[in-house]
Amino acid sequence: MMDDAMMRRIPVRGDDEPEAESAPEDDPQAEAAGEPQAEAAPAEDAPRTVQELQAEVERLREELAAEHDRHLRAVAELQNFRKRITREQQERAHYAGQDVLEQILPVMDNLKLVLEHEAEAGDDEFARGVRLVVEQFFRVLEQMGVTVIDCEGEAFDPGMHEAVARVPTGEVPEGTVVAVDTPGYCLHDRCIRPARVVVAGAPEQAESPS
Repeated sequence: MMDDAMMRRIPVRGDDEPEAESAPEDDPQAEAAGEPQAEAAPAEDAPRTVQELQAEVERLREELAAEHDRHLRAVAELQNFRKRITREQQERAHYAGQDVLEQILPVMDNLKLVLEHEAEAGDDEFARGVRLVVEQFFRVLEQMGVTVIDCEGEAFDPGMHEAVARVPTGEVPEGTVVAVDTPGYCLHDRCIRPARVVVAGAPEQAESPS
């Protein structure tokens, strides 16, 4: 009797009844496979070895030494250039009159010959020889760009003339150069010595009878 009662209390599942689904258990592998994983952080550069660092330091030292050597060479070349320019300038200043002397020396030679034969030559011949030497000398000056300031009859120019006297006259306008005491000279367009001249002044007024 008891067996029958117990059998009635135990439910019997039929073949057609669905099997109850059991609650899913947490599966770490399933979660790892199903869910996207976070991106891994980029790996940092591997630390350099002592040998690599020493090699880099040695390379930088060689580059620095080479750059320092190039700098010293450049400084030395610049100093040599400046010394050479200074020496050439000093030489040009020291021998600046060489070209002039080379052209004047023949004139001096001819003048010496004239003086040596002064006793043998007559007065006219001696004067002619001196005149030829003077003409030769002025030709040399002209070749060097030297010109004589020819100013007689022109208006007085304080940049080219130096008045040494003033004479009253009514024949020419006041301020006109009436005579040249000492000639002046120009080197190209620069006056190197003004001409010493006599300038015309206003005519003197005649005194009225008392």
